[in-house]
Amino acid sequence: MQLPPLKTEDFRISVVLPVFSETDSICEVVKGLNAILGARILEIVIVMSPKSGPDTRAVCADLVKNDPRIRLQVQQVNPGLGNGVREGYAATKGNLVLNIDSDGEMELDTVRRMLEKMDTGQYDMVVASRWMKGGGFSGYSPLKYVLNFGFQQMFRILFWTRVNDLTYGFKMMRGELARGIAWEGVLHEIACETTMKPVKLGARACAVPSKWTARVQGQSKNTFWRTFRYVGMALKILCRGVEFSAPANAAQGDRGT
Repeated sequence: MQLPPLKTEDFRISVVLPVFSETDSICEVVKGLNAILGARILEIVIVMSPKSGPDTRAVCADLVKNDPRIRLQVQQVNPGLGNGVREGYAATKGNLVLNIDSDGEMELDTVRRMLEKMDTGQYDMVVASRWMKGGGFSGYSPLKYVLNFGFQQMFRILFWTRVNDLTYGFKMMRGELARGIAWEGVLHEIACETTMKPVKLGARACAVPSKWTARVQGQSKNTFWRTFRYVGMALKILCRGVEFSAPANAAQGDRGT
């Protein structure tokens, strides 16, 4: 596939920020993104679970009140991170979409490296990689580490890609991909789907190093057994292919104006 060129000066970034039980970390992520991306942020779409508690709701409401670029969207199809990400993608207007968690596990400085790659005009998607030199894990389960490594080695070959972190949900992609691909993930398997489907379509993809640090706030819903859903999603994409419908305004760069 080939997407229309996108000039650096025309970047309009939509941030999709799923929220469940986080509080202070949400503010830290938003503050960090504003410092890094500045005026390039078109919007921050906070997709909040309807099961979020009063403290989380209050934090999100305060962020919306103080920044007109932030929109709060209560997740309509629940439960599941995948459903939240899908709803967030559908609500975006930017010509670039950044998917990042609100729990503080994802390294904010990685966004600078993503933007540098996008600035070259050579890529449609940039994925954060914990497996590259300069990346890594802190507080990660040893068993999940081994299983994750095996998954990466096997499916990198099957998908014929140099991207070496296919299960991480931290990425930046063209708006045409975020809104044009038929996403199916319900739970955390959305993390690999949102990398594997663009790769399968032939999108120009690369990775940048990133450090993952276990959260200190909020509750993770990604249990050990749910990680096996990643394998099912990967095999489904390999066998069935990808449904893609380019948005009608793609030729104008999806500026969201």
